[in-house]
Amino acid sequence: METILSVATVASIALVGIVSPGPDFLAVSYAAVAGSRQHARAVAAGVVIGNGIWAGAALVGVGTLFTLFPSLFVAIKVFGALYLMWLGVRLLRNARKPLPDFGSGPAPTSMAISFAKGLSTTMSNPKAAIYYASALTTAAPPSASWTILLMLLFAVIVVAAIWFIFVVEALTRPTAANVFRKFKVYFETIFGVLLLSFGLRQIITRAT
Repeated sequence: METILSVATVASIALVGIVSPGPDFLAVSYAAVAGSRQHARAVAAGVVIGNGIWAGAALVGVGTLFTLFPSLFVAIKVFGALYLMWLGVRLLRNARKPLPDFGSGPAPTSMAISFAKGLSTTMSNPKAAIYYASALTTAAPPSASWTILLMLLFAVIVVAAIWFIFVVEALTRPTAANVFRKFKVYFETIFGVLLLSFGLRQIITRAT
């Protein structure tokens, strides 16, 4: 019973963090409304794996490592912030470029690149490691075995997968795609500004 309660607690904590708007959601939602369902799923898969990596890192004490060596945390945080800002600038620069008609544009991005975009977006946020370290440490029973810890990790991955599958399926419907094409300049401007703000916030709070 204690194990089930721990898994449910971690799943709930993970859900709050994953559903909260952030770079992960922006990456998946933008891929969903701007591209194909297959590529949006690839981006989502990268985000889910990234969450799994950070949660797994929390299991082996990377959160503690960041605490002991804050300069490492700051370095990763700044690099991630610059990456998010670069993505934001790219969106702002391309916001006014109309999308080509279906079938008339350049060859689509490979699935591997779409997956890498999702993974790199999640991995650029080391705060996820601290978040999961806190969640797993708080919810895990005292002297939890590796089996229980792996169950907690699995819960995080399942929650992330369910949420981002929902996002992809909801936003890749024709109505959503048509709305995006019509208001592309506004959507990409908003996405770009948000990514820039996420990056700037990480830079400003790099010492925290």
